[in-house]
Amino acid sequence: MSSSTVRLSMAVGLLLMLGIGGWLYSNPSTTTVVISTGSEGGVYHKVGTLIGDALHQRIPEVHCTIDPSVGSTENIARLEAGTTDVAIVQNDAVASQRVRSLAMLYTESLHLVCRREAQITCLNDLVSHQTNLGSTSGGTSQLVNELLSFAQIQLPESMQTRVGFTEAETMLVSGQLDAAFFLVGVGSDIIQRLLADPRFELVPIQLRASGASDSFFADKAFIDGFQTRYPYATYREIPLMAYQGKPTRPVASIGIGAVLVCRDDWDQELARVLVQAVFAHKAVLGRKISLLTNIDETTSQSSLQFPLHLGADAYYRRNEPGYLAENAESIGLLITLALLTASGLHGAKKWIDQNRKNRVDVYYARVQETDTLTRQATTPDDLAKCEERLRLIEAQACDELIAERLDADHSYVILQNMLIRCHTDLDRKRPPPWQQTEPKA
Repeated sequence: MSSSTVRLSMAVGLLLMLGIGGWLYSNPSTTTVVISTGSEGGVYHKVGTLIGDALHQRIPEVHCTIDPSVGSTENIARLEAGTTDVAIVQNDAVASQRVRSLAMLYTESLHLVCRREAQITCLNDLVSHQTNLGSTSGGTSQLVNELLSFAQIQLPESMQTRVGFTEAETMLVSGQLDAAFFLVGVGSDIIQRLLADPRFELVPIQLRASGASDSFFADKAFIDGFQTRYPYATYREIPLMAYQGKPTRPVASIGIGAVLVCRDDWDQELARVLVQAVFAHKAVLGRKISLLTNIDETTSQSSLQFPLHLGADAYYRRNEPGYLAENAESIGLLITLALLTASGLHGAKKWIDQNRKNRVDVYYARVQETDTLTRQATTPDDLAKCEERLRLIEAQACDELIAERLDADHSYVILQNMLIRCHTDLDRKRPPPWQQTEPKA
């Protein structure tokens, strides 16, 4: 091994020691990290608990508090309010630019569990059956609403139920529900329990062809079409015999990634060590939760809606050659001496405050205000004014994008998603065509 390589290794090792040492000095007492998960007994809660244990093993001074929740929407609200540090959310969750990604953990699949006696074979059949669309505070409801809207299926209000997974299971067993959607990882305990009961079955996410009783659009083609409207959705299949012999054939489904996220101002060294702990304990995590078996550093950075946190980015880029590696012979000794001198200091300087928020925040507020006005609208004139406000926001945002006063980045994608959802809310508020009256001459 060359002398320059030895010096470089020493420098990197000392840098890491000083980084963690400085963090421990500036945080001398035990530090608590709050991780917001999902319902107790659910996959999110189990995954969050294991990740918290892995971080504690990495840094014993860090203790993790695992907070149950009803799902992604509540977890995002907690992050933005600053009441939690880390959370597990769906990759399609709506959030401000304060949310940052740490790692893509696994892909969840949309399960449609139905009572056999209801004879439900596709989404179209749900219009005449009591169906749970998921809690409004979780992520299932958001996905299902978009899916049914894309398929142009309107469930009567009387046929809609919106409760959490545990209550939905109880209502299915008691006969109060004929069908329920569950966006969970394959192998979920709640799906296992339901499918162990011969009264229930999994129904594919498919659409009946117009005018046909037993002909359906190709499953993958339908879901690929949905992906053009909902880009974070992917085609998935619930595998054959995934639940102790059931289903007896692969079942078409929709997949959404489950992502480990944090706030943008969370400690960078903690974020780096947390991501490091996840991959260092990959084998243990995979043995306890099979969904985590295939987690790897490449896929964990891909197809993320939220930008990577700087600490996570530092971990993923750790093997890239930097200035030190390229100039180790000439400056290796100087850096080593500088690091040794710095070892007597009381810790590293804190990271600078987050930069001023992007101009796009103004548009977030305007869209949210318009969405509130839409929900409060009671007349067609009110809805028309809301629609005009949306069109003005879109035009102004487009003008600023062309003038390069806005960046075509993740923040702009979030703005577009908010605008689409606001338009969808407007469409839902309008009465059906047959209830609209023609203006008088």
